[in-house]
Amino acid sequence: MTPTPQRRGPAVEATVLEATLTLLAERGAALTVDEVAAASGVHKTTIYRRYATREQLIASAVMSLAEQAVPPVADDDPRAAIERLALAVAATTRTDAGPNILRATIAASAASSELVQLADAFFRARYALAVEHLRRLAESGGLRSGVDPVVVWEQIVNPMHVRALCGRPTSEADARLLVELALRGAAA
Repeated sequence: MTPTPQRRGPAVEATVLEATLTLLAERGAALTVDEVAAASGVHKTTIYRRYATREQLIASAVMSLAEQAVPPVADDDPRAAIERLALAVAATTRTDAGPNILRATIAASAASSELVQLADAFFRARYALAVEHLRRLAESGGLRSGVDPVVVWEQIVNPMHVRALCGRPTSEADARLLVELALRGAAA
């Protein structure tokens, strides 16, 4: 019998997060750390060394997916950057896993105040990607003075999230329309 090679550091973390995402997409947030350990081939004490709670594990897995699906955008044109970010969010609503994971995370948040706090931190971190570009747009005179860039971004992505929850993915055309409507409404 050949021994299983020892995985360490980032390789273990990637395996655990991938297993967590797979279980979230398949079964929702009712997963246990024992199930993640079995699915990833990692002992549960290894998981608990990295994530003190199941909620932290779920939040980390969702963040890793978001970082892959909607990476930061570097663009000299802030409006183009906002559109590219919106298109990336819309693309996640057209995957099998994206809407299921969103539903699972929201359902789990209903039963866990810790997950509510982690979800809030998650959205604040993700919104920061767009807020930077919206602030640049405001500085160039493209947005009204005093408009909250977080609210503008929420007007773009929150409808996509609600549609995903209801099983209705957001097309590229709809994502562009949401950007257009939000930016036109906040225009100087």
